[in-house]
Amino acid sequence: MSEASDGWTAIDAAMRRLYGDVEPLHFAAVLPMAIGGNDPLHGVSAYRSTFGGRACWHFVTYGYSELFEKESDDLEISGFGFEMTVRVIDPQAEAEPPKWVVSLLQNLARYVFRTGNVFCPGHTTTLNGPIALGRETELVAAAFVEDPELPAMATPFGEVAFVQLVGLTADEYDAVRDWDALRLLELVRERDPALVSDLMRQSWLRESGIAERVREGIERDGASMAAAYSVKGSWSVGDDGHAWLGVAANMLDDLQRLIRGRLRLGREATIMWPDGVVTLAAGETTRASNDEGPRLELDAGDRQAMLGIPVARGVYPLPSGRASVRVIEVEILDGTRTKVEQVIG
Repeated sequence: MSEASDGWTAIDAAMRRLYGDVEPLHFAAVLPMAIGGNDPLHGVSAYRSTFGGRACWHFVTYGYSELFEKESDDLEISGFGFEMTVRVIDPQAEAEPPKWVVSLLQNLARYVFRTGNVFCPGHTTTLNGPIALGRETELVAAAFVEDPELPAMATPFGEVAFVQLVGLTADEYDAVRDWDALRLLELVRERDPALVSDLMRQSWLRESGIAERVREGIERDGASMAAAYSVKGSWSVGDDGHAWLGVAANMLDDLQRLIRGRLRLGREATIMWPDGVVTLAAGETTRASNDEGPRLELDAGDRQAMLGIPVARGVYPLPSGRASVRVIEVEILDGTRTKVEQVIG
């Protein structure tokens, strides 16, 4: 790196403790967002690793934290408070790091910089396609966990954690939303301490030992996911006490998972959108309130009815007659955010 900085040097020092004087292969942004470009990250470095007994590429980002100077008001945290890592096995990239990883990491950074929503251990996300675009792989989602070799560190600009991305298959992504991403990854860590994202692997749930433990965990623990976020939503309570809950079509699946995984066990759940939030809870009778913030308690019949609402625009009255759900159509934009690529609902 030609431009020295305290933040950058701190990340280099953390990696040097793992890899000594090995020089990484570094992918620098041609034009970082900080100077008018489209890449939020200043760069990504890749190291050869054999941690956990498997040869892989270990990537680390530079740019979620403050690299050159203190810009945020929070003196305890540097930038977003983390850098992202990922360990990858790609059979087509044994001699040099796979470049698709850099594109993936930059795309995730664009989301974080645009929304301010950070990735923390236990979080999950769909990747809206293969983890490596144009490649045959079952990995289409991701979970996040503390990097097993890189503890959080203090820098002159605040603390920085290292959050590792772990590729998931579609059925694993469904399972962790019904259960707990960290608990699933702990099961996997028993055989793969490095939690490598291997493009060629099949679902862990095809292994009966893991699948059975996941099923038991879902039934016993329910969902650790306590909230669902969406770009659209609405809430109102009529003079007669009737509640009107608007749900974005692409959030309906998460809402139904919250009902199965939270309300089933007597736990509350929250749904949020840019200008609103509603707390959901199980109750003996359905009733709505705004006394201490928007709240909707649902009886058993209404909870069951909500599980059957289709992903189709419209209004769906619940059996109690005390609440209705409105499914809101959602437009999905392309990468340029100027063209509608898909309409859901």
